[in-house]
Amino acid sequence: MITIASSSGKPAPIPGSPLDAYNHGIAYDTGVHQIARLFALIAYSLMIATLLLGVILRLRLLERYVNRPTIYGAHMSLGLSALIFGCLHGLTFLYQPIWHIGNVELLVPFTGSVQRMPVGFGILGTELAVAVGCSVWLQRRLGYQRWLRFHQLAYVSFALIWLHIFLVHPEPRHLNLVAVGIALGAGVCLLAFLIRALPSRSRLRGRAFRSNGGEA
Repeated sequence: MITIASSSGKPAPIPGSPLDAYNHGIAYDTGVHQIARLFALIAYSLMIATLLLGVILRLRLLERYVNRPTIYGAHMSLGLSALIFGCLHGLTFLYQPIWHIGNVELLVPFTGSVQRMPVGFGILGTELAVAVGCSVWLQRRLGYQRWLRFHQLAYVSFALIWLHIFLVHPEPRHLNLVAVGIALGAGVCLLAFLIRALPSRSRLRGRAFRSNGGEA
């Protein structure tokens, strides 16, 4: 978020930060802050790994070396772990009074009073990721192709969560180890999305072969 200049001419503190809590006379638990930050970094890393394994699973890249059920199991386990750590990250803010987050603000996007848009992006992205994960149990009812289209909303979920990370705190916007890691993760996921979105030469040849066969 962009800081706003205060009446004294100094930049206003980051909303929800320890200095903001101090200015409002509200206690701030730095231990809870560190736990929330750790959960966020773990969830982000697991989410990137989940998306990568999804691409590997879809394109059958490692099936010569690792059997498909093993890759699928790892994909599901990492995805579930990412959701758990993401939800735990959100729950920690119930214990930081400066954020004014209760059960409603934690579940309904864009209802909080502190950093409404960035926090809303994070909640919406997490809830979309939960929906994508739960859709696995509806695959037979939806049919594979329709389920696959819905499952690909995982990329939208990642984009929303990335916006949350980028906007909610200045750290990812400065040159440091965390910012580099976040940027690299976003680049890897963007590349994975492009690989999925753009048809490969083999798939184009397959389509051309099928169309020629249909005309014969």
